Amino acid sequence: MVENILIRIAYFTEKGKEVYSKLEAGLQNAVFEVKTEEISLKDFARDSFEKHIPLVFVGATGIAVRSIAPFIESKLSDIPVIVIDELGLNVIPILSGHYGMGNPLAKRLAKVLEAKAIITTATDIEQIYPIDSFAARNGFRILDKAMIKKVSMKLLSGKKVYYKNSIENLSFIDNEPANIQEAKGKIWDIIFSEDEGQKGDALIIKPKTLVVGMGCKRGKSFEALLEFLLEDYKLEELKNNLYAICSIDKKADELGLLRLAAYLHCKFITFSAEELEAVSGDFSESKFVKEKVGVSNVSERAAVCVGATLKANKKARDGMTKAYGIRDLRSIKWQE
Repeated sequence: MVENILIRIAYFTEKGKEVYSKLEAGLQNAVFEVKTEEISLKDFARDSFEKHIPLVFVGATGIAVRSIAPFIESKLSDIPVIVIDELGLNVIPILSGHYGMGNPLAKRLAKVLEAKAIITTATDIEQIYPIDSFAARNGFRILDKAMIKKVSMKLLSGKKVYYKNSIENLSFIDNEPANIQEAKGKIWDIIFSEDEGQKGDALIIKPKTLVVGMGCKRGKSFEALLEFLLEDYKLEELKNNLYAICSIDKKADELGLLRLAAYLHCKFITFSAEELEAVSGDFSESKFVKEKVGVSNVSERAAVCVGATLKANKKARDGMTKAYGIRDLRSIKWQE
């Protein structure tokens, strides 16, 4: 199982191009889209925000700040933006470090470049557990961004934070972080809930449970793939509840699927043919697909391979296939 990511990058000098070349060669499970001369920097930034694609600038921080300033809206929807100096010495996440997972991405980039990741978020430098990073890593939605600050401030001041788990199948399989405990009679600060109408003075964290297994012919556009999903769900439903798009590893660099996952704010996870074949269940079989990719069914098997129960069997149209599953929440970890 591999999680794949699409990254936009802009550089301005030959030295900046060298930094990009190192990243492209060394960063695993990532596909880069490079700014061309045909598009202005402002339009490149706008398009990245609209399509929700992480954005890297190789150059001065001021250039990045001026480019992205008109498009910043909310920490729950903004993309991660990272700045790298043109010598590749420092990697600085400047936007959406936690919920957008900019900080972990910056550390990955820094490792490839043998550079220093400059992390400035208070919870990180104080080594305090970032609850919004937990939510993003595990495919959970945060319903009220204002409550993130309240929980983080309590942790930063050394106080305990209490949580209530009201999701029947949700359980944690490792130890709780420091100063985070189950309420057990205490007033809770965090509620894990499937009820979107849940009210109260607490940080509400809701799991995304929908999974889609997808296959497609090489070169299928993001627009065609999105239209295919919109036959079954509204766009808001997909952005709010889609945990992952899953496929076979031969599709790990498929731009249409990578762009689709970025736009829908979900993970793009791929599996080897062996992993897909090992999944047990009653799936439709195809000798043709077996001969082409090494497994008899991609979409249905991929939908459950992430840890889900099949909800809707395979549908095919115009070189695209899809199948839906509902993920199992019984193996959530506090720690990475």
